[in-house]
Amino acid sequence: MNPHQCDIFECGSCGYCLDGCAVYSATYSEALSPRAKSILLRKYAEGLLDLQSVTERLYTCTMCGRCEDVCPSHAKITQAVKTWRAAHPLENHTLRQSVQSACEMGNPYTRPQSERESWLALSSDPEADVAYFPGCTTSLMQPQIAQSFMRVVKDRLPLQVIDDVCCGSLLSRTGFLAEAQEIMERNITYFKTKGIKTLITSCAGCYSHFLEYPFNIRVMHTSEILNTYLDELEPQPLCTTYHDPCHLLRNSITSQPRRILSSLSSYTEKESQSCCGAGGGMLLNFREVADSICRTMLKNSLPDVTLVTACPFCLYHMKRNSFHKMMSIEELVASCV
Repeated sequence: MNPHQCDIFECGSCGYCLDGCAVYSATYSEALSPRAKSILLRKYAEGLLDLQSVTERLYTCTMCGRCEDVCPSHAKITQAVKTWRAAHPLENHTLRQSVQSACEMGNPYTRPQSERESWLALSSDPEADVAYFPGCTTSLMQPQIAQSFMRVVKDRLPLQVIDDVCCGSLLSRTGFLAEAQEIMERNITYFKTKGIKTLITSCAGCYSHFLEYPFNIRVMHTSEILNTYLDELEPQPLCTTYHDPCHLLRNSITSQPRRILSSLSSYTEKESQSCCGAGGGMLLNFREVADSICRTMLKNSLPDVTLVTACPFCLYHMKRNSFHKMMSIEELVASCV
């Protein structure tokens, strides 16, 4: 028996996971809950369900992992979903197109490399062993994040800028492991030829995925670097709160952004934290559900409080679903230079 099936069999169907699940909180559909996914996997393993009836519902998941945080039986639902996706990829044209684009064009957005920020290359120091990896979403969808980070570190930290490859995170989380492996191996070789010892990224998904790479390069998030400059910066008269990107939350990058916000603004902790709804291929495959999750999360946002986050994908998705003031952690710090 597959070890991840054993993890699923640990589920006691108690329902503790319902409150933590962004999909359930937005849809109130028991059929899309972590508990239901566990039951589906068990029934399929027992030969009681066919493939088609299971696959789509197992792709209706952001892979945030919050169900696992509250599960008293320690059932590894997210890992089981990831394992299923690798064995049974969703037959979806948009998803397949994004996978092909990531492999061939260096980003999952089917955008040519010429659209990436050309000024980043001019800011690059090819001799530096520390590299900044903005990530596809930063470069193509939220370039102000990279601009802000580079403004802060200019004359403070020599950096190579690597902005011409995809990390492969989307592929790994949506079941295309062979393609993700190919990108990973290609990137590791590329990073070695560049002499990189430390890799800094703005993207929570890139950060989390790079931690899975089998290399000896130190991986850091931009918030860790920006923390070291707080004494040199001027606080702003701004009321802020913070959204935890799931991939940073899973990897304990939580205090660093909050320290920045507490030092440079009037910071108030959100009443509750939840997934923005975009991850795990949700925005790509089930946009209406992803948008519903995001609007549910943002419905209690205060109009005079700026919502800050530390992930370009979260920021992009939240901006699509709200007119509230929002910015990245990099933009906030840059405003204090």
